[in-house]
Amino acid sequence: MNIFTYLGLPADHRKPAKVTQLVKHFDEVTEKNKVGKKYGIQIKEDGVCAITVIHEGKVEIFSRTGKPFTNTEILKADITNRGFRDGVYFGEMVQSHVSLEVLSGKVNPNRTQPLDEEGMNIVRNLCMRFFDLISIESFIEGASQTVYLKRYKNLVERINKGGAIFGNTRNSPVSVIALKLVDDEHTIDSYHERAVKFGEEGIVICDLAASWEAGHKGYRKMKKVRGCDYDLLCVGYEEGKGKYTGLIANLLFKWKGGETIKCMLGKGWTHQNAKDMFEAAEAAKQGHTIKGIQYSNPVGNIFQVYALEESSKGKLRLPKVGEQRFDKVNPDVK
Repeated sequence: MNIFTYLGLPADHRKPAKVTQLVKHFDEVTEKNKVGKKYGIQIKEDGVCAITVIHEGKVEIFSRTGKPFTNTEILKADITNRGFRDGVYFGEMVQSHVSLEVLSGKVNPNRTQPLDEEGMNIVRNLCMRFFDLISIESFIEGASQTVYLKRYKNLVERINKGGAIFGNTRNSPVSVIALKLVDDEHTIDSYHERAVKFGEEGIVICDLAASWEAGHKGYRKMKKVRGCDYDLLCVGYEEGKGKYTGLIANLLFKWKGGETIKCMLGKGWTHQNAKDMFEAAEAAKQGHTIKGIQYSNPVGNIFQVYALEESSKGKLRLPKVGEQRFDKVNPDVK
């Protein structure tokens, strides 16, 4: 099953890269698409992009590429009990006490390994932070002409009627991310600096007058985050030495200008994760796969790579590997 077959459509109704609308770095959007705009600012939640489809009263939660998440039964039951109207609700699935890397592994659509007690505790406390809403008909078409501000107001009305909470609360299983209205880039920068100061990943910048278009990556929805991050294609790996023998030490990624960059695993990756990936990668060389492990061969998959900054010469300073992007099919650098 994918999001389209769930709605009674062919599985290839749209390409995975065009299931939903995408987000682009604010500084990479051309100025002509930013002049004179009024924006809404939202805190960028450190979660997994999730598409909640409510169809004929039934609830299912899908990844950005349209695959159903695993281990979301408790969260789906909570959403079902609130009686929200049919529609396609876009949000961030979060768990405030664990890193994104750990969370994404527990709900990975490709996961087959049973959860241990720690994993069960994580999925028991999943929360959904909604930020957008369109009709099922518009989602199927791949476009909605309703402007974002109106879509957001419709979302708030529905969520409030369902007994959920409006605002940036971290205490409710279901809520709407608050929206602050701004009309100049200086104010956007101020919100970003404040968000980073208080430990947030950054902000999302929404064009209030923009329509919704599946697969669009640009002025409709943008982001400013702490440091910099890219979703990159893994093209190789290195084994650790000494006590790290048999573990992934570094992953190699395709970078700008045909270069390859080396990155160590960042926060949230465990020795077991590094062992799983190494064993899967070595097995792939022999032409077979290993079942029952959380992480597969990293080569050919997309990962978030984050760094303190990108230099004027295009070098990443202290890059590290973040989450595996199970929900992406195209890297930011090709």
